[in-house]
Amino acid sequence: MTAVKRCPRCGKVKPADQFYRRRRMRLSSYCQACQRAAARAARQRRRQDVAAAEELRAVDRARQRRRRALGGQDPSGGDAA
Repeated sequence: MTAVKRCPRCGKVKPADQFYRRRRMRLSSYCQACQRAAARAARQRRRQDVAAAEELRAVDRARQRRRRALGGQDPSGGDAA
């Protein structure tokens, strides 16, 4: 039987492999899909902030350089968002 866990954010019961591993191999609180959605929303909020726009452009340029150096692979292993 595989281990399952309920994500408190979306309320769905998912297999343990749908949660990121944290330090000391503990499972994160939220599932990968919820964490990606939260990170995407946070990036969108920062993009709307004019003061942080140039900083985000610099981060995006660094990500693009990293992807090119890895041969087009996404270094995080997740969606290229």
